[in-house]
Amino acid sequence: MKRHTTTHRLVVALLLGTGLLVSSAPAGAHHGTANVYDNSKPVVMKGVITRFEWTNPHNQIYFDVTDEKGGVTHWTAATEPPQVMLERGWTRKSLPIGEQVTVYVFVAKNGAPVGNLQKIVLANGTELSAAGGGGGRGSAPAAEPAAR
Repeated sequence: MKRHTTTHRLVVALLLGTGLLVSSAPAGAHHGTANVYDNSKPVVMKGVITRFEWTNPHNQIYFDVTDEKGGVTHWTAATEPPQVMLERGWTRKSLPIGEQVTVYVFVAKNGAPVGNLQKIVLANGTELSAAGGGGGRGSAPAAEPAAR
């Protein structure tokens, strides 16, 4: 009887361990943006920076967009990690709070006010690119985005 209990525990432990390995495998893979953002429709918005988080795994840019009726929408845009953004000319001080900006993003498919940043243009005309694949400082999205 004791042998059966030990074998049973071993089988349960192996099944649990295998289940944990299988379920955690997707977490270890790098996640793409195609399932979250509509990469076919870049959108341009004018807003004001409210916060800039220089942090892993992705920098976060928070900005407020005011519509023609005076309503404010609080947006968040994600970039690549800090090391990648450093290589593209960014620093942790690139976006001061209160800065007027023009933001180019691929917006969330579900309509949430979040996006994947392509580039940002500061009030003085400085362009900071967040786009990968050869997009450097001052590059624009491939297609002219629709204004929002």
